[in-house]
Amino acid sequence: MRAIDERKLLVRTGRGHGKSASLLWGFYAPRLIAYARTLLASQGAQAHAEDVVQIAMCKVLQTSPARLRKVEAVGPWLYTIVRTSSLNHMRGERREMKRRTHAKPPNEMGPPSSYETLRRAVEALPSDEAEVVSLRHAGGLTFDQIAEVLAIPRSTAASRHSRALDRLREALTEPDAPLKFVEGVRHAK
Repeated sequence: MRAIDERKLLVRTGRGHGKSASLLWGFYAPRLIAYARTLLASQGAQAHAEDVVQIAMCKVLQTSPARLRKVEAVGPWLYTIVRTSSLNHMRGERREMKRRTHAKPPNEMGPPSSYETLRRAVEALPSDEAEVVSLRHAGGLTFDQIAEVLAIPRSTAASRHSRALDRLREALTEPDAPLKFVEGVRHAK
């Protein structure tokens, strides 16, 4: 989708144009949900990713058309809103976890699919690296856009991505070993 088209859709969405909102949602929702899942993975809250994205889209709908016209890059702006919503959700989850007295039993199932193996490997990455991988590959953002979303230098985004890919490459060569990344070293659990 071209940037000018995205901006028009965003402004029309802000004015209450349902078809524009549907087109914008249809294009971005899968990517934003994948990104939210990555952010929420550290707390095992991936199931809440759709809720977080829904909250973010509600925030978009509540934004004034005047503010929406000022948005230069729709994608990075939406990812920033989803990031903030995810972080708010995680803070709420941490508070809730403190209140709980018992933990959930682990979910024991059969052997994981290749998608599941990759998902687990990404979840085992340090959160800053997993976030960059998600933005780059699920979100389709450039390193410049990732830098904008995360408020970090472009070089930092690129180096986090490179480190993450190295770790994933190493982790996926031995898919049967449980993964845990600590201080840049892969350890079996």
